[in-house]
Amino acid sequence: LFTPRYEANSEDLSLVSNIVKMLSITEDCQDNDLFLNAVTSMYKLDPSYNSAYYLYRLNASRGNIDAALKYIDEAIAYEASDASTDANYSFEAAAYCFKNGRLAKAYNYADAAKNLDENFSGKAYFLMGQIWGATSCGGDEIEKRAHYWVAVDLLQKAKAADPSLTDDTNRAIGSYSN
Repeated sequence: LFTPRYEANSEDLSLVSNIVKMLSITEDCQDNDLFLNAVTSMYKLDPSYNSAYYLYRLNASRGNIDAALKYIDEAIAYEASDASTDANYSFEAAAYCFKNGRLAKAYNYADAAKNLDENFSGKAYFLMGQIWGATSCGGDEIEKRAHYWVAVDLLQKAKAADPSLTDDTNRAIGSYSN
């Protein structure tokens, strides 16, 4: 129903907004190409950090890693968003990158999250410790295990910053200490 109308006039903000609104409230309509295209058009016609974040979520759910990261970076860069929102977005991007094997990017996002809002320090240090724990290094026996030292140090910082993480950090520390 909406596809021909969208294809005929994808630059009409009112039409695109209505399509997004209708498909948003309809069950199982957010995972089709029309919805992604309409949200992308809406973002181009009336950009905001919320719409950039929404495009991040849509692309992330579809496995479009590069597109997802492009949009989360744009959402974080908006001046209209506050530091807490940016920290939340950064931490979410860090977890997403970690899950998808982009360890360096994950570390950078986690570091940004803790620098933007100290309330993220514990979770960010914990994730950074997990990232170092998942890293593999070459070289001799000492070099192959050195990354675990960094992981344990970061996990200790996580525990100090957020005592509610004590059980999880102790388990990870025990694993990496072996």
